[in-house]
Amino acid sequence: MSRINRFAARLLAVCLLTVAGGAHAGTDLEFFENNIRPLLVKRCYECHSADEKIKAGLQLDVAEGWKQGGETGPALVPGDPELSLLIRAVRYQNADLEMPPKGRLPDVEIALLEEWVKRGAPDPRSGKQKMKREIGIDLEEGRRFWVFLPLVKPDLPAVADSTWPLTPVDFFIREAQESKGISPVATASPEVMLRRIYFDLTGLPPSVQELKAFVENPDETRYRATVDRLLASPGFGEKWGRHWLDLARFSESTGGGRSAILPDSWRYRNYVIDSFNADKPFDQFIREQVAGDLLPSTDDRQRADCLVATGFLALGPKNLDQQDKELLRMNTVDEQIDTMGRTFLGMTLGCARCHDHKFDPVPMSDYYALAGIFRSTKTLVLGNVSTLVHRTLPLDRELEYAHEVYQEKKHCLKEQIAQFKKDGGVDAAEQINALEAELKSLEQSAPPPLPKAVSIEDQEDPGDSHLLLRGNVHDKGPSVARGFLQVMGADNARPEIPAGSSGRLELANWLVSANNPVTPRVYANRLWHHLFGSGLVKSVDNFGVQGDRPTHPALLDYLASELVRSGWSTKTLIRELVLSRTYRLGSFSSEADLALDPANSLWWRMPRRRLPAEAIRDAMLSVSGQLKAGQVDTTIPDSVRGETALSRARVDVKSLLDPPVRSVYIPVFREEGMNPLFEVFGFANPSFTSGRRSTTTLPTQSLFLLNDPFVINSAALTARRLVGKGTPDRAKALDELYLAALGRLPGRQERILAEQFLGESGTSNADDWALLIQAVFASVDFRYLN
Repeated sequence: MSRINRFAARLLAVCLLTVAGGAHAGTDLEFFENNIRPLLVKRCYECHSADEKIKAGLQLDVAEGWKQGGETGPALVPGDPELSLLIRAVRYQNADLEMPPKGRLPDVEIALLEEWVKRGAPDPRSGKQKMKREIGIDLEEGRRFWVFLPLVKPDLPAVADSTWPLTPVDFFIREAQESKGISPVATASPEVMLRRIYFDLTGLPPSVQELKAFVENPDETRYRATVDRLLASPGFGEKWGRHWLDLARFSESTGGGRSAILPDSWRYRNYVIDSFNADKPFDQFIREQVAGDLLPSTDDRQRADCLVATGFLALGPKNLDQQDKELLRMNTVDEQIDTMGRTFLGMTLGCARCHDHKFDPVPMSDYYALAGIFRSTKTLVLGNVSTLVHRTLPLDRELEYAHEVYQEKKHCLKEQIAQFKKDGGVDAAEQINALEAELKSLEQSAPPPLPKAVSIEDQEDPGDSHLLLRGNVHDKGPSVARGFLQVMGADNARPEIPAGSSGRLELANWLVSANNPVTPRVYANRLWHHLFGSGLVKSVDNFGVQGDRPTHPALLDYLASELVRSGWSTKTLIRELVLSRTYRLGSFSSEADLALDPANSLWWRMPRRRLPAEAIRDAMLSVSGQLKAGQVDTTIPDSVRGETALSRARVDVKSLLDPPVRSVYIPVFREEGMNPLFEVFGFANPSFTSGRRSTTTLPTQSLFLLNDPFVINSAALTARRLVGKGTPDRAKALDELYLAALGRLPGRQERILAEQFLGESGTSNADDWALLIQAVFASVDFRYLN
């Protein structure tokens, strides 16, 4: 249809509408009965009525149907045609939302529908929606799903073998075993237990001296004292902080187009490590990361920590080159919602961006209730190339004063130079030269930069978000009040969010409130997963309908309840777990139990677990004597701090990735790569929340251990430590090697093979020793925990 014909059709529609309005001007309901009901019957009932079918969950033969709406929410916003999905659909404004699908309505009928909505969508039909649950969300049914049930601490179950349990954990485990006729294997040997507890709590192997002393006297008192010492060591935070960084998708570059450097992101990493070492209550840990900038602080140190903590929301992957700023902003919000959901709640909330969640009780409106909170949060400084928000930390008042003095002097000199250039005169050039020299000298003696952190802050104009049709940022639907997940509260309950605030503080408090049973269950399961190799819920990042069910639901609720009771103490719960008999079981097998429970879901033995990439690397550094202890700040040079693209930075990236420090301090880049050992041994992808790393066996791993310079050099340095320049006691040196690297003495056959490899002469050969040590590093026992 030409533009002239379409204009004529619209004019005719308006005329007809005027006539219709005049003919049926008695009441709005008469307008509905004479104009709208027949139109709906003729055009819509075929696909959207109880007597025919109800496509996309939208029923239009009752008023309740369009009010509840279908997959994308309410079909009408009474009084506002522009925000009404049905009107936008019949206008054919969006290729993804065109109704009826067989062809566009005549303009006169569209005009009638528009007028109906303008009148407030009067509709006398009082029937009930027939198929509310077919596509929509039944929140009452959702609340009966196991993870949303209230958290109640269960009683300890009775067991026949009452001498077996050492902690309450063991009662739950043994009761399930007894019900299936399973007998757990024996406790692991002292040397196996010590190596296990060291790697699990600190990520490092025990020293030879510690091994010898423990094996000589492995009683309960010594074991408990060792556990307490390791929990109190700096290595605890370095080990367990790394687990959290996997969830926080920590990186020191943004990824995306030009992959900007994030030179201050190390502060978040060290904040996490310090928080685990201090056993910061986990509920406070969450509050700080979601709303630290909004929390009260008692001093500058605490204020700085809270600002640094909010890097959790800012450090995700971003394409800062994106020129569609609304899309960039919404993609950032989407990434924040998805990360928060998976990390704290074990839920895939991002699935509800375009439609109601297909499996979990999360309607699309809940997603946009959360989106309103995060859209009210400033994460980006938008521009041609956008940047993240960096906030100055209140750590050094003297430095702040020095900067104020410096800036004042600099401003004064620049004003004087400008004035002389303006006035001119005989002596102007000489004065300008002198002042410019003084300015240059001042700039060369500038105070060091003020400490900053990647952070966030509330927007100046916080407010609710619109529902976006099919997730399209340029296709807005009705506004959705800010709030949380309705499945964990009364229907349509929305929190009180003070005017002028984003709602993040309310969200942070809701995540750890007594009415939220999900967060403690998810975290307790994560702790179990890292100590036992898999969770009581194996899908550690997905507690939804598509996730796994807990093998021991009562035990999980006991652990979650204990977590809350202890003041959300991570160390207290870990201590109880590692003191249990279940944790101390051997990793050997039992044919009878294997036949009854081949998956070991009843925990009758400890699974054999491969060390994470960081522990493999740190163990080589430790055994070879290269490891430098102590916390590290940043290894990124100051000269590239202001560079917006790492690819253009004049820095040897490879050298940044291999310093002789704990692996948790090595920079992690998204686009530019990471330490080669990390890539080979399944390091978490820093662009995604990862609560469970993949454990693969690949040919490249063997090739790496055979050929990589780091492995070869570590073996050579270990040989130098063992044999030095003289002739070693070969048997003693072999013992030292196996104790340091594998946590045990060499077996008889291993000793024979090593002696044969080293030769019959009594002289030492460092090269031969290095090859032997490299073979030990490449062995299964080095890479695995029994």
